[in-house]
Amino acid sequence: MEDAMEFAKQKSSEVEETIKSVTTRTTSRSSSNKRLNVEELKEALLSKIATVERGASASEEDKEEIDLLAQKVENTQKRKNALETEEINGKWELMYTTSASILGLTKPKIFQPSGPIYQTIDARNLRAFNSESAPFFNQVSAELTPTTKSSVDVQFKKFGLFGGLIKINAPESAKGKLDTTFVDEDLRISRGDKGNLFVLLMRDRSANLDAEY
Repeated sequence: MEDAMEFAKQKSSEVEETIKSVTTRTTSRSSSNKRLNVEELKEALLSKIATVERGASASEEDKEEIDLLAQKVENTQKRKNALETEEINGKWELMYTTSASILGLTKPKIFQPSGPIYQTIDARNLRAFNSESAPFFNQVSAELTPTTKSSVDVQFKKFGLFGGLIKINAPESAKGKLDTTFVDEDLRISRGDKGNLFVLLMRDRSANLDAEY
């Protein structure tokens, strides 16, 4: 009888180990498949964005398609605590936006931003810094006030022209809101209070705003 009971215990233990092994492999495959799916969705979004000149040449149909692709990426990230993650900090390059003012769509083509547009986020110091390249090398600094774990009120502080050679204090009315709806080590999606969509890629993880602009 004792031998039978010992045999039964041994078999039960073997079954438990088998179940654990299968569960671990299944969870690992599921995680791997999920990650692959996220990367595929990101690639689809960035591929479409690459055809519309940062949004400057996007038709209404393009904007709708890009927004839907962005939503699919956003939906893969259930946690909405971007301000608490290290990934949000650093220098980001703007790859796409629906903001006509940032794109300079009301200006003649020659006066529209033609080079990279960057945004540095420093959630530790609650600061942000936007900078353009050619033709005017405009800059603007901002203070951030968290309203949720993923969104902030943005109070612009100083505008800079020609790379900061000329600085102008921003009026109190220069403010906005920004909600980061997706962020990982290389991609960030944010949405503004005016309904604008922003898609950015990480360019310098070490960038910070310890010093005020």
